[in-house]
Amino acid sequence: MAGTQARPSTQPLPHEPLASAMGCLCWRPRASPPRTMVRRFTVSRFPLRSLFRPGRAPTALLLALAFATVACGGGEEAAPATSTPTVAATTSAPAFPLIVTDSSNTAVTIQAPPQRIISYSPGATEILFAIGASERVVAVDKFSDYPEQAKRLPKLEYSDPNPEAALAHQPDLVLFATRQRDQVKPFRDLKLNVLYQQEASSIDGVYEQIILLGRVTGNSEQAQRVVAQMRTRIEAVTQGVADVPQGPRVFYEVTKDLYTAAPNTFIGGMFIAIKARNIAAGAPSPFPQLTAEAVIAADPEVVMLGDAAFGESYDTVAKRPGWAAVSAVKNRRVYAIDTNIVDRPGPRIADGIEALARALYPDRFK
Repeated sequence: MAGTQARPSTQPLPHEPLASAMGCLCWRPRASPPRTMVRRFTVSRFPLRSLFRPGRAPTALLLALAFATVACGGGEEAAPATSTPTVAATTSAPAFPLIVTDSSNTAVTIQAPPQRIISYSPGATEILFAIGASERVVAVDKFSDYPEQAKRLPKLEYSDPNPEAALAHQPDLVLFATRQRDQVKPFRDLKLNVLYQQEASSIDGVYEQIILLGRVTGNSEQAQRVVAQMRTRIEAVTQGVADVPQGPRVFYEVTKDLYTAAPNTFIGGMFIAIKARNIAAGAPSPFPQLTAEAVIAADPEVVMLGDAAFGESYDTVAKRPGWAAVSAVKNRRVYAIDTNIVDRPGPRIADGIEALARALYPDRFK
């Protein structure tokens, strides 16, 4: 797993904005029973300071923004139960025009393979590059920083996208994800062709979104190959833990105020695949906030830090009141993670599962 550079201290960290944006999530009554929680992760073999490249916002920020959107609502219509858009055609080589029902329950017509694509989703950007559609991507959101070529594309605002700025690039397809649900209508009002994909809630959902973008771009065969390669790698990991009766208890920390990812997310699905016991099991929402008391009581054997870029480390965790008694702290199994290979629903989740396996089962995976 490649290391990344530290965020320069001169660049402001979005910690206060995150706290205010996520404030509406703190809805659970104080008297409610403690909830358990988990967090995404990928173990880094490098020092904490090497995790993030200059100018790169960790995906923890994107998830936190998405938490605010999901928990606080704000869309005119609720997201449908299924997160993956469906395609009317069923053949492996799609014929155009193609009709896709997206996650806003809108029938989107793709007249021909799009030639000028804008992606407001880092995960979708990675998929487009992986399936061979990179030359048709004309602009991306400012967090789309992988692969390297994506950094050279024109950057657009992520959290409050401007339809006029997008229009200037003359796109024939605009890709939106969970965070931009409320922005779809202004873009469609300008007659822009928008495909909105709610974030996948499982590993299979990630596969489906890759296949969908393959069909939409006319790159179905390449998308099928990408998924096949991912399946092979992930199945190798699951086979490697097939005889494990019970994996370690894990807390996946999104932010230091103890947001995490529950099992009913694709991040949680990665932990399930390697038999890790997510302490957020049974949480009432996909990305719940736990109390410190709940985490301590759950006694995680491994803590994965998705907020290392914001200064969290083994030392800061060990200094938290009461955390010295937690097994992960006592045994020094508090790990920094490159969140982008775990948090982004795209091809690199195979890297993420492999890294998780190395962290949880160092004697089995090297």
